[in-house]
Amino acid sequence: MRFPSQSPSISHVARGFAFMALALLLFGLGGACEDKHVGRPCELGTMPLGGSSGQISTISSPALECPSRICLLPGATKDPMGTGPLCTAECEENQDCEDGEKGNASDPNDHRCVGGFVCGYPTTVGSFKCRRMCMCTDFVDPKVVTVRPSACDS
Repeated sequence: MRFPSQSPSISHVARGFAFMALALLLFGLGGACEDKHVGRPCELGTMPLGGSSGQISTISSPALECPSRICLLPGATKDPMGTGPLCTAECEENQDCEDGEKGNASDPNDHRCVGGFVCGYPTTVGSFKCRRMCMCTDFVDPKVVTVRPSACDS
């Protein structure tokens, strides 16, 4: 006399395992593309120095409103849009900054970046020395800030 097996077949178990592995892989890949909210307005917790001629960047960390915990006001040589300090994140290339939140130039109450973001060097001193971060082009010349400063070579 034969009794039917109560355990699932190996092929059924293998299919279930493969499905679970694929689901975990897709979930993991989705998590790798997290939105760092580069460009979200943030608070520095201090007043930036005036009259710096573009020499002093102000970085605040931890900035709790930023997923990266970094708020940046670059040393501005220009800012015709009235852009304020913005959340930033570390980067390796300009493509890392492409999804930054952009502002609306026709809205005077929108103080987000209008010109887009580049991966540049905001400072050569302090805790964030020579670390590349997404920087708003409303403040900086992309041709200048994307070049590694000589102070970072030592």
